[in-house]
Amino acid sequence: MHLIKLISLSLLISFLGASDNNSLLSALKQQKLEIDRKKIELESDNLKFNWINQIIGSYSTTRFDERRGADSSSTLSITLDQPIFKSGGIYFAIQYAGANREFLRLSATLNEQNLIKDVISTWLDIKKFDLRIESQKFLLENAKIDVMRKQEQYESGFLDSSFLNQAVLSKNQLEKSLIDLESLRYSALMRFNSLSDLDYLKITPPVFNMVDKDSFIENSSTLREQNININRAKYLKRMTISSYLPTVSINAGYYDTKSSIDDAYSQIGLRVSIPLLDINRGRTIEIRQLEYLKSKITLQDSRLEETNRYQDFMKKIERLNKKVDISINSVKLYDSLLLSTQELFEAGEKTIYDVQTLSNSKQTIILEKQMYEIDIQNTLLELYVKMYDKI
Repeated sequence: MHLIKLISLSLLISFLGASDNNSLLSALKQQKLEIDRKKIELESDNLKFNWINQIIGSYSTTRFDERRGADSSSTLSITLDQPIFKSGGIYFAIQYAGANREFLRLSATLNEQNLIKDVISTWLDIKKFDLRIESQKFLLENAKIDVMRKQEQYESGFLDSSFLNQAVLSKNQLEKSLIDLESLRYSALMRFNSLSDLDYLKITPPVFNMVDKDSFIENSSTLREQNININRAKYLKRMTISSYLPTVSINAGYYDTKSSIDDAYSQIGLRVSIPLLDINRGRTIEIRQLEYLKSKITLQDSRLEETNRYQDFMKKIERLNKKVDISINSVKLYDSLLLSTQELFEAGEKTIYDVQTLSNSKQTIILEKQMYEIDIQNTLLELYVKMYDKI
């Protein structure tokens, strides 16, 4: 496997750590993420204590016909009906709430990672557009040289007008492509500005290096999510089973009646209940069991998918590195050609156009190499975003 080449010296300066990367996001997006995190904690607390019933308070007043001997009465009552034992159901409900909290926290983290990934990816796109525009200008310079040379040859009678016409058309096409590239770069810049409040010229995203397969699998967000889903399905199944088992509840109340005869009293008691008949009981439990079984199979299937995903990323990077190597060899070849052409120019056997054309071509190859290196970083970025808390 080739070593990963870094983009350029300017990219070697990385942020202090991945934990600081959320500062890449705009203030509004950070506020939305913070609200989501607070909402997750509140909803999870609700779910954790959902088994605790309300204490009910009520007040009623009644007015009677005066002929009945009393004109009005009022009643204040405070009642509670609370399960204190549900054959393990309370414990499993709390455990399910914890697993669900973990799942929601993971979802929030992955959402944040994807937003940060979009910022970095868009930044890399802008840098690549910069390189493409610069390369296009070198190609355009060569096209202008080609037009001048063909014009001289045409005016000297050594070349047919069709060749000159073709050179002009090629130059025009390059000029149009340059306009298109500048438009695409502007669109990428607007995307970046929608994601971040920072000036893209003043930031340097992290440099991503190769990750081995074991580290990728160990930190896979997908596998972490599937493991949490197994716990959720396990506790949900046990909650379902416990709902068909005995429940012990405590009921208590305080009543205060104001009428012609005042009366105040309280009561407390225990109740044991169990469902005697539920026609869907067997099927409902089996459904939960199947969901639990499916979650474990899904984990195994996801592990295989993640392994294949990693291999696919490695193959993409390998191909890009081969292209980088080709560019490096091409630059060496152009160095040799430039040296000999410069000597021939100084000897009067070649024109300055020959030197300029080769020099421009060499620069396009150098820029092409840097674009491949950005593609490598983008590919690694796609790999990193699949891992938990690595961006």
